[in-house]
Amino acid sequence: MDQLHIHERSVYLQIYDSVTRELLSDFDGFNVIVEQLEERGRLDLVRQGYAEDEIEHRLELDMRYGNQLAQTAVVVGQNRITRNRELLQLIALFGRDYGKRFGEGSQAPEAGIRINTVRVASFVRAPKLAFSKVLPDPETLRPAPEPAERKLCHFIGRDEPTKTGFYRLETLEPGHVVEGPSVVISESTTFLVEPGWRLSVGEYGAGWLERQDIVGEAE
Repeated sequence: MDQLHIHERSVYLQIYDSVTRELLSDFDGFNVIVEQLEERGRLDLVRQGYAEDEIEHRLELDMRYGNQLAQTAVVVGQNRITRNRELLQLIALFGRDYGKRFGEGSQAPEAGIRINTVRVASFVRAPKLAFSKVLPDPETLRPAPEPAERKLCHFIGRDEPTKTGFYRLETLEPGHVVEGPSVVISESTTFLVEPGWRLSVGEYGAGWLERQDIVGEAE
């Protein structure tokens, strides 16, 4: 998941006043609010150790017609408004989103248009994991290298201790097959491969445990 921080501010901004029939003209005041929210999100992510050039910001506005109780969250394509043309584009975007939600023709700009909340989502994009490829491809399966060490370990159902291989997961690659009895240790968990079982290593540190007799039947 992307690292994400959301900061918002409640406001009362008439971007179209139905009484005076005027559009919002204080673009600087609006942009200052956005900049302040972006700065708070930027500081949060920098404190987490992210570089400033990795940080992105997404502007969202809660808008409504006149004094309606229903609000519509609009994701704005740009983070600043500097001219009337951009303001009109925002009004058109709000109208389209409102029509999709409440039905085309329900828009009521004659009642006035206002912003109730300015919200900035500050985020850093994280690499996405392809979970469909977590399990190892059967065609890539191959024996794992020799374990770093072997120890005598006791297993349920066996009276005598058994030589058991010990691996570090980071030394194994996707497709490696570890035969039991073995222990595979990682930073987050430990795989115990009991006698008669095998572990096939997948992507992202995943493992696929199978009983050898079932594997033989499948083959």
